[in-house]
Amino acid sequence: MAQEDGLLRELTTLRRGWGLEAERLRSRLGPLVSGWCEIHRTTSDRDARRVLREAISAAIAEFPADDRLAVNIALGIAPGAQHALLSDRVGVLAERLRVSERTARRRIDRSFARLAAEIEAGTQPGVDADPDRGWFVKRLKALVRLDTAEPELIEEREIVATREGLCLISAQFTVPRLGDGRDGERCVAADAQHGVRIRHGEREGLRHFRWLLDLPRPLARGESHTYSLVLRIRDGKPIRPSYTFLPLVTCESFTVRVRFDPLRPPRAVWRLDRVAPSVLTDPPQPGPDLPLDGAGEVAQEFTAPQLGYAYGLRWLPAEDIP
Repeated sequence: MAQEDGLLRELTTLRRGWGLEAERLRSRLGPLVSGWCEIHRTTSDRDARRVLREAISAAIAEFPADDRLAVNIALGIAPGAQHALLSDRVGVLAERLRVSERTARRRIDRSFARLAAEIEAGTQPGVDADPDRGWFVKRLKALVRLDTAEPELIEEREIVATREGLCLISAQFTVPRLGDGRDGERCVAADAQHGVRIRHGEREGLRHFRWLLDLPRPLARGESHTYSLVLRIRDGKPIRPSYTFLPLVTCESFTVRVRFDPLRPPRAVWRLDRVAPSVLTDPPQPGPDLPLDGAGEVAQEFTAPQLGYAYGLRWLPAEDIP
């Protein structure tokens, strides 16, 4: 009930002023509404408005016609209800329902209470909840170590639950194809440093791996949690001289750091920013060179990486030095 009350407060806030037509709409969204619609900090006002309209329309589809009208007018969605003040929209509803404004306002309050209950009922945890959904990545920090006996990747993720009772998530990793046919079947070992337990891991094809991760406790919608995994390539075969992140769920911030072997520094290192995945298998086209620091490392940050594009670092390895 406390969760539902908080959701109702956030929905009530949305109907103030211009409703969904308000400027800076994204900044007015509370964590519960944002989580319900999977609207994140990097979502534009235009997209947030569209997603909210679609989600609310679906949630009230089975409501009585008058309750649907009350919600749509209160939020400024219905045609002819685009007014700067909620009180003006209450008057529009009163006129259409042929009731007093006091009755119209009670109708809005009742309809919004039902909307909050409908949302809450539709986001309860389920035993078969999809581990690939119901969360997004607020922050990803990746450390690639090439100064170890075998290539090692340490990923630390801060995730945010977008459904109630989130307890199972997934992690995926692909060893990039070399292109010369030398890679074949790859071997990757995963270890949980903190924040999760690995329930199950499986290979999908020759080079793709997926793990199911149990969280220490169920997360409430809007709650964040940080965990870390270590992935090691254990087959002794060469790797492609790059590390790229291809978001499968929304990610607000991504940082990558590569630590090179001091005895085999790269010839050149450059940034990959919003690159189509198909380009990654093309011959390297070096961009502006990024210098190594005193620890033999290069780091880059990316804000709001887009789904479907690759981000990271690529380099020319030492053996390519003429």
